[in-house]
Order: sequence, then C-alpha cells, then structure tokens
Amino acid sequence: MLNRKTLLSAAVVAAMGGVSFSASAALTSSATLSFVLGTPATAACNYGTTPPCNNKAYNVTDLVGSYFSMDTSGDGIVQPGEKTPISSFNGLHIGTSQLAVNSHSGSINGTELPNIDNPWTFFGGTGMHQTTNPTTVLSTGSTANGNMTAVLNLGWSVNWNGITNIPMVPIADVTLVCDTTSCSNSSNYTLDGTYHVNGAGFTSVGYTVHMEGQVSNIPVPAAAWLFGSGLMGLAGVARRRKSINKT
Repeated sequence: MLNRKTLLSAAVVAAMGGVSFSASAALTSSATLSFVLGTPATAACNYGTTPPCNNKAYNVTDLVGSYFSMDTSGDGIVQPGEKTPISSFNGLHIGTSQLAVNSHSGSINGTELPNIDNPWTFFGGTGMHQTTNPTTVLSTGSTANGNMTAVLNLGWSVNWNGITNIPMVPIADVTLVCDTTSCSNSSNYTLDGTYHVNGAGFTSVGYTVHMEGQVSNIPVPAAAWLFGSGLMGLAGVARRRKSINKT
C-alpha cells in the first residue's frame, strides 16, 4: 500500500509540473479588454509647462481614458475637440466578432443594442463600435522594460445613424501594450489604432481609437480544469478508502 501511495504521489507531482494554473497564456480567445471612460482633464499648460498651471486660464484640457477621434479639420492632427469619449459595455473580446444593432439619428434613447462600447452621439446621430471579424493577435513582443506588446488584427467598424456598417480601413498596426510581461488577468493595457473612414460621407477622413483598461476573464486552461477534476476524484477515493478501513 505504501508503494502505491508513493507512486501516486510521484505521478501527481509530475502531472502538476506539466500543467500551468496561471493565466500566462496571454490574450487567448477568451480574453476581454475592458476599458475606462474618457474624461476631461488638464493635460498641459498653454505656455509649455506641465500642470498644475499658474492660472486656470492656461489649462489645456484633453481627454484622459478611452476615446475615438475623427480628423474633421483635415489637419492630420488629433485635436482635443475632435475626440469622443467611449466606455466599455461588454469590452473587446479576443477571438470573436461583436456586432452592434439599432443605431439611429438623434440622441441615445435606450433602443440601442451595443456590444463593445456604450452608445455615443456624433454629428447628430447615435452610434456604437463593432467588429465584423474575430479579433486576433498577430504577433507579440516586449518593451524596453520587458512588458508585453502585441499587434492585433482588429476589424474595426461603426454602426452609426442607422447605417449598419461603416468600415474603418487600417493605415497602421493596431498595437496593445500591457504593464506586465504576460498581459494576463488584471493587467493594465493601452490600445491604439489608426484608420481612415470608408463610408457615410466621411471617406478618407482620419480616425483613431485609443483604449485604456484591464485585461480580464482569462480562465484557467481546460487541461488544468480536467486535471483538477481528476485530483478531486482521487481525493474522494482516498476518503472513501479511509472510511472503510476505520469500519
């Protein structure tokens, strides 16, 4: 009996050595990127120094957090006044496509069916972002301090003012930077994408999306769950045998 217990213990240790219970398998198909609402804040002083400014009149206000922008002035620069704040509804899911429904003219009225972000208003219409293809990770790397970076395939689109699909055409890589080496659960991240609009009268107008938030909902890998179930079963057998021996 002792030899059997020893062999079983050795097998369990060996199996545990081959199973990782961490969420280091970063940005798997079950990862979600939730993001915080963009809010106005003093970002600079108009005489070139950093806040706090000597006088409130010198404050330069910008959005801090998540937003999208449209280069309506055509100067090629993302101006603070061209940014529209966005906030997370379901967040951005890696590995799936996420469509939004029921955009319309006028203000937000509760009939919208968002997916990624909460409804917002722009140029007299209510809209929501969506992805028409599954979001995937094309490559990963690291920053100078070792934190993780990733390039995403982000088929970004807008459902706005009753138009079900206004595609955004990428003009640069969509990049994600995490504050950890693995981009695992609870890691903070920033995401930046640069596009131009392809439709709704805004063709070739520059567009950017910026998100800040946390990576979430990365479950323990399935193999670990199965292994855990096996351990619980073995523990149950051991308890039953112990109970029988006592009687």
